[in-house]
Amino acid sequence: MRGVSGMEIIINHSRQPQGSGLIAVILVLAFMLTVGVAVLTVTSSGPKVSATMRYQEEAFNAAEAGFDAARMTMEDSLASGTWGSFGDHFLKSPDGIDTPFINMNLATPNPIYFRRLTDEQILQLLDQNRDGQADNPLQVIFFEEPFVYDRNGNLDGRYRYTVFIIDDEAGFSTTDPTDFLMVCIGVVRSGPNVSDRILATCRLEIEIELPEL
Repeated sequence: MRGVSGMEIIINHSRQPQGSGLIAVILVLAFMLTVGVAVLTVTSSGPKVSATMRYQEEAFNAAEAGFDAARMTMEDSLASGTWGSFGDHFLKSPDGIDTPFINMNLATPNPIYFRRLTDEQILQLLDQNRDGQADNPLQVIFFEEPFVYDRNGNLDGRYRYTVFIIDDEAGFSTTDPTDFLMVCIGVVRSGPNVSDRILATCRLEIEIELPEL
């Protein structure tokens, strides 16, 4: 079974009443846990496979919830004037996380470019002192945000999402200010704390294009 699956979804979103819209191209990079080595082991490890697939689906749901929440937050922030531009909130630290090559030299790939990192590595870089808060909160829309309520009406910390936006042309001589990437990471853990073991993650990369005025 492949450890990484890909899916492309095109969403046309219109905001009322002004009629502006966002065209979001979602590139789903679902980093799945290992669910088996060979077909012969599937029978004996069936419950484990089933649990892993369930965790992966929950991680996808978390990432999707992060996208919905971030979209509404960004629209409200722009409408209220809280945000003056998207560029002020691009993820730029740690230095180089948005740049695929060092000094844009194709012979020197940047090892901390976000697409070369696992979801867990990205979360660790965003919170290097491990206090459960983003080191640069102005560059992160949501960090380790719980969103599911348990039967007692309390937030269930096992299910969380992290969302940030990034300049997809960072490091190039010219950039297009009308488009950028929104990255949503959904996480399922074994317990309610951010230090608990990660059971599954899912990453959505959404290309946002601002409508022409």
